[in-house]
Amino acid sequence: MKKKFITALIISALFSSSDVSAENIIFVTLEKDIPPNMYKENDQLRGIYVEIIREACKRVNAEAEFHQYPWKRCVRYMKKGKADAIFPPIRTEERTKFLYFPEEPMTVKKIAVFSLKKRGMKLEKLDGLKGKVVGVNQGYSYGTEFDSYQGLKKDYSKNIHMQVKKLLHERMDVAVAVEAPFRFFIKKLGLADKIETTYIISQVSSYVAFSKAIGERGRLLSEKFSQALSKLKKEGVVQKIEDSYLK
Repeated sequence: MKKKFITALIISALFSSSDVSAENIIFVTLEKDIPPNMYKENDQLRGIYVEIIREACKRVNAEAEFHQYPWKRCVRYMKKGKADAIFPPIRTEERTKFLYFPEEPMTVKKIAVFSLKKRGMKLEKLDGLKGKVVGVNQGYSYGTEFDSYQGLKKDYSKNIHMQVKKLLHERMDVAVAVEAPFRFFIKKLGLADKIETTYIISQVSSYVAFSKAIGERGRLLSEKFSQALSKLKKEGVVQKIEDSYLK
């Protein structure tokens, strides 16, 4: 009996040991910088997406290995099982044919309206923008609802920097942009106390998705990541990561 008890303790120790090797997960993503979500700094990949994934990997006893390629190659690698996971795709019916999408999204991409705090502007719907000069980036889509909305006086800029400059000099009443990159940019310029989010036009979930080509392992990783992401959000870890880049 004593010998069996000792054997059981040894087995238990082996399986509960922190020395158990972590699983390696190969993630692929776009090769271009999209701050603050993902970008290279001192030759290291950083950003909100990257930090969330690393934290989720810790929860499932895994190590993240990141590779950046053109998006078409990322998709091809996922279809062939040459990579385990891809981020940050939007869920579509076509993509579910070759990807497992966790129930829990990684983040939510928001299209927002920004204005100067001193103006105290309030908006409850797009109709409130009629008669105002609305700053947008040339050649960029802000979603079907906004793109097709009639009666807006749009002012076109080449980039966020130009949008912010025009907004500060009141050459436009509001700026429309993806919220995270815009907030990240104004934080870097020290303008977070002068510009605020006035209205959210639309939002769409971004995911970490797993290859169906790697079989049952892909499905299990998707389930584990969903649970890990849910816990990270409930514990405030995701919010803390986002705030570190945006506030």
